[in-house]
Amino acid sequence: MSGDGWGKSGWTPEPEYASDREDILSEFYLRALSKAVAYDRITGFFASSALALYWEALPEFVQRGGKIRILCSPRITEKDAQGIERGYEARDDNSLAAVLRSEFDALLTTDQLRKPALALAALISERLLDIRLARVANASLDDRRMFHDKVGLFTDAHGQRIGFRGSLNETRFGIASDGNVESFDAWTSWTGRNDSIRVQRSTERFEKLWAGKSDGVEVLALPAPFRHWLETQAEGVDWRELAAEITVNTELDLVVRTAPDGRPLREQQIAGLNEWERHGKRGILAHATGSGKTVTGITAIVGHEGPALVVAPSRLVARQWKEQIEDTGRRVHLCGDGESAWKTRLHNWLTQPASERVVVALAPTAAQRPFVNQASRAKDLLLIGDEVHRLGAVSYQKVLEIDAAARLGLSATPERAGDPEGTSAILDYFGGVIHRYTLRDALKAGALCDYLYYPQLVRLSPQEQEQWDELSKKIGRLVAQSRNSPSGATSSQRERIRTLTMQRARIAKKAAGKTPLARSVVTKSYKPGQRWLVYCDDKGQMQDIAGSLRSAGIDAYEYYSDMPGDKVATLRYFDENGGVVVSIKCLDEGVDIPNADHALILASSRNPREFIQRRGRVLRKVEGKSLATVYDAILQPETLGEASGMSLLQGELARAGNFARDALNSDARDSLERLVVGLGGDLEALYEFLGSGEEGDN
Repeated sequence: MSGDGWGKSGWTPEPEYASDREDILSEFYLRALSKAVAYDRITGFFASSALALYWEALPEFVQRGGKIRILCSPRITEKDAQGIERGYEARDDNSLAAVLRSEFDALLTTDQLRKPALALAALISERLLDIRLARVANASLDDRRMFHDKVGLFTDAHGQRIGFRGSLNETRFGIASDGNVESFDAWTSWTGRNDSIRVQRSTERFEKLWAGKSDGVEVLALPAPFRHWLETQAEGVDWRELAAEITVNTELDLVVRTAPDGRPLREQQIAGLNEWERHGKRGILAHATGSGKTVTGITAIVGHEGPALVVAPSRLVARQWKEQIEDTGRRVHLCGDGESAWKTRLHNWLTQPASERVVVALAPTAAQRPFVNQASRAKDLLLIGDEVHRLGAVSYQKVLEIDAAARLGLSATPERAGDPEGTSAILDYFGGVIHRYTLRDALKAGALCDYLYYPQLVRLSPQEQEQWDELSKKIGRLVAQSRNSPSGATSSQRERIRTLTMQRARIAKKAAGKTPLARSVVTKSYKPGQRWLVYCDDKGQMQDIAGSLRSAGIDAYEYYSDMPGDKVATLRYFDENGGVVVSIKCLDEGVDIPNADHALILASSRNPREFIQRRGRVLRKVEGKSLATVYDAILQPETLGEASGMSLLQGELARAGNFARDALNSDARDSLERLVVGLGGDLEALYEFLGSGEEGDN
């Protein structure tokens, strides 16, 4: 050996190191880097906080032409390492780039992390540091294998190498003197045949892995879109100057942030959780149906050091939460749905090994005074309100008395239509809406599948039209009286208007013409193997339509909250075999049926929450499904000459406009335009409905 290699300094590493005996950083890492021109590392987890430990050695390392290559698991941080035990889905450049950019952007906007983030961006941008991700090839979501190898190789200018293998990851806690207790063996290319062979084999294996040519391992480079974005962030940045200002205590993790099952979180999930943490673990995420709200909530639970309580809107949704949380290894206690042990044990569940126990309660159960009193005694409690708008109802508002330290609300539409008091109660308790992700955002991002929209026109019967007109006249008279009164509407007038309006709405929802319309649409368009959801107003309408479809030879079955038989088995059959599920409201909130590819909406409503949820239910993405189809029953009035006709048309267009605006087919508006023109209406009024504003989940 000669020149500026390790031999000139007379240093040869010890054959074995242990952090409880040696200072790994100063006695091994810094000495190896002092002469190296290359550092290749295979590691289970990587955190750039490790680089901060040896910033001082990097300028000379780079001056010698040094390069660092890191090959690690898809989750490149050691925090919650057990979470990577399952598959990795963000395989395309755009989706992975979006996740990486979201995480890195969060670092750049955090004061104490901005300089290390910029320095790291500059190192990657200048090709001084390269990172590739490795995982077990073809691992399914139930496969608990992971890429967890840990080998390092230093090379000097003369081609001499130092290799090491042991327990430590390339993280601050793996290397620092105040980190984990770690040990590893070290060997060199110049100290004997066996050591030389180990160096040679490790070098060959690294190169094979790095090139993606190792059987059983998939390797993914940092995506080009993310690299390009990093380069824009690093413009004008001198990492050498920043390195001098960064202390070794700086924690900086470049993370592919994952859900507890190991899959990468989506961009909106990361942004929502970041905002929630920034607001002191308080706030509501107004995220569209199908955007992964349940996974977001479970990720918050896993990261929370304390007990957790999930308040769910229905029995089926509660059981879905229970099953998915149990997959993280936590013990879950269900309250409600026949489970009453909470009456004597709730306080114990929320105080004994708190971080490993989660309570999932139905909203009616959680609103009971004994439940509220016991839950309020739990220390550091995280309360998650699923479909949080439900908790604004008077019957459920006692849940909002639970004194939880951390609070997370989840809903596509947290604001309660026509209930400002209930909306205010929700916003006050949870801390307001802190992040929004609309259905339109989800469509643009590809988180939901595209859809075709076909309005289906149907008329009221003469008798129904007469009833509609009569109720409209009564409503009009009461509204006029209240406007003419100096003191405004009395409470009795308001209640009467509300009652009459609900009666009128029921005429539209239960219109007799919807049953033959449903039979016509389904029999003409349904093909075996498709999965249709038909939304009805009430049980009577549902039974009429299901019977009509079965008589036409369609595989149709009913689904409702108090149905006889096993609801879960019904959905499982639907998922596996297809068919037509004819349902009422119990499918609206939280039920996971991503394979549904067609929807027929018969029960119309002016409440944006209802039609947003119903549309979102059929737009969920699943493998093999790229397009959904939505049919929508639009009631057309006899004429626009009366106020009642205009009120009916406006109510229908308010919904249809939201559906048509984001549909893939440009002809979705055609039938609506023909309807308005045929009634002698103003197309400008139609365009105002079709083009103005955002949808109700904004």
